[in-house]
Amino acid sequence: MTKTKVLLIALVLLGTVGAYAKYGTPDNLPPDIKLRPLGHAYVAAHRGGYFGLQNVQRQFDATMAAGNADILEMDLHASRDGDVFVYHDDDLSTKSNCHGEPRTLTSVQIRQCRLRAGDPLPRFEDVLAHAKGKRIFLDPEFKTMDVIAPAITLAIRANMLDQVYFQTQGDRAKYAAARAISKDVYLQYKATSDNDIDWVIAQHDPKLVAVEMNATFATGARIARLHQAGKLVSVNSWRYQVLEERLTASCDQAFRRGVDIAVTNNPASCSAQRDPHRYSSGRQALRDFLMRPNDKGDND
Repeated sequence: MTKTKVLLIALVLLGTVGAYAKYGTPDNLPPDIKLRPLGHAYVAAHRGGYFGLQNVQRQFDATMAAGNADILEMDLHASRDGDVFVYHDDDLSTKSNCHGEPRTLTSVQIRQCRLRAGDPLPRFEDVLAHAKGKRIFLDPEFKTMDVIAPAITLAIRANMLDQVYFQTQGDRAKYAAARAISKDVYLQYKATSDNDIDWVIAQHDPKLVAVEMNATFATGARIARLHQAGKLVSVNSWRYQVLEERLTASCDQAFRRGVDIAVTNNPASCSAQRDPHRYSSGRQALRDFLMRPNDKGDND
């Protein structure tokens, strides 16, 4: 094949990609939504940096040292005797050499467990100690009801309520349980309907600081409404693309829509995208083509 033919094919493909980028935005964003400048948003490292060592202390430390993230996102479970560990799944066998739900084992037993890379499950108390005094926020998710009280107690004991906000997902019972323990703890709620947004605003809770939405639900109008109510908006940014940010982050897709917190699998790339910059038209067209919505659901 001659160089001329290769060039012609490349131009045709680029034209197709450009057409998709112009008329097929990832979430059919209405054209009247104004794009805001980048540079006024937070980068949250999903599980400490998903493509590193997930929910592992040395990954949290590495992310803090690199300075690519403002927030460390993580997941919390409680042991049978009320110690709090960082772990995502409901069964230890999926990611460690132990078996069963964390709540069925004692703290001593869980401390003997090892993740696939040989690391122990981090204790939330130790994660707090590593982060204290550093320019980083923690964004832990309550995976179960029984972890709420001990996790908040640890944050209070560490004097770190101003450095932590807890995810309650879209569970109003979790929100109520957390608020019953402390009126000062910062919380995040997940909205999946306009009724949820109405409920968040109706709480008149200044410590309910953030609202999570998925990529397609986070329209400009909904984001603007939550901003008017004084809430930050968080989105799992990898939901804007099928590759889940393995090659490049898609935080710019979130930031341009007015999202305040982009939770990313690729914090280094995400932090670069937060800063004002321009891609060449060809490269941007290719990026827009790759940033097709992730259709694997919205589990994190």
